[in-house]
Amino acid sequence: MSTSEVSASGAAPERARPGRKSKEISLEEAGRIVAQARVIHLMNSAMALVRAAIRARARGLTVIPQVTSSLSVDLLVAAGCVEKLYISYIGFESLGFAPAFRRAAEDKRIEIVEADEAFLMLGTRAAAGGMPYVPIRHVYEATDLPRLNPLLKKARDPFSGEDVYAVPPLAGDVCLVHAQECDVHGNAQVWAGNQQEIDKAMASRLVIVSAERIVPVDRTRENVEKVTLPGYLVHGVVHAPFGAHPLVCARHYEPDTAHLQAYFDAHAKGQVGDYLERYVHGCRDEADYLERVGVRQVMGLMRNV
Repeated sequence: MSTSEVSASGAAPERARPGRKSKEISLEEAGRIVAQARVIHLMNSAMALVRAAIRARARGLTVIPQVTSSLSVDLLVAAGCVEKLYISYIGFESLGFAPAFRRAAEDKRIEIVEADEAFLMLGTRAAAGGMPYVPIRHVYEATDLPRLNPLLKKARDPFSGEDVYAVPPLAGDVCLVHAQECDVHGNAQVWAGNQQEIDKAMASRLVIVSAERIVPVDRTRENVEKVTLPGYLVHGVVHAPFGAHPLVCARHYEPDTAHLQAYFDAHAKGQVGDYLERYVHGCRDEADYLERVGVRQVMGLMRNV
């Protein structure tokens, strides 16, 4: 054992507790798990897991993203993986609308469930809590959503007698999350964001976390309050440095706007198939993907974070 493996107390840092099995799996195995699923809950920054699912030939997916989404969903649509999509917002801010989603929606190649933030969050929470539905008042009466979304049903509040709308549970087979840190038992720290991952994990049968760093269990114990996704909910852990690229990973790197622009340009030129071949299908693994993006370009994203 090298000196670097000894903690300040003189003991070796605990990688995995005796009697507890490590949950670490390969990215390829994670992709195969997603490819076998029907319904996935998806956090937007889980890009390495999305690319792995595409390489594993995932098809016919129903995707329930977080309330605002961008490339993770759009890339799945571009690769022909999505059959049904629950959507509140999908776009790329200054770059514009999500190009693959827009074309698929216009061509009616995917089924779209018109949702809003309340529908996605409350439906996920209903599934997480094992509830048949969540009632909501005074939100949808002034909107077209009840007409556009047949899953919104009117119900009578048994206590007040008022009419309410019932949001159904949105359960998933697999939930995909990218974290900044995670130990081998699945205790994950997701920095920034709005903590939707806990409800999405509880609403899913299996949870896979990719992480920038796999840390010793001792490090988790030092800052237990920073764990946003406890290990008992997690089934698989994947070591995926730059696993959110080309999107942002708080306190690690900025979004790669040049790469995102290249993705948009590929759509505009009718060359999205070439993009997928170069950066997804043609990559042996994520290391190969990062080499194709360019080491200097990736390292430059770590400035000023």
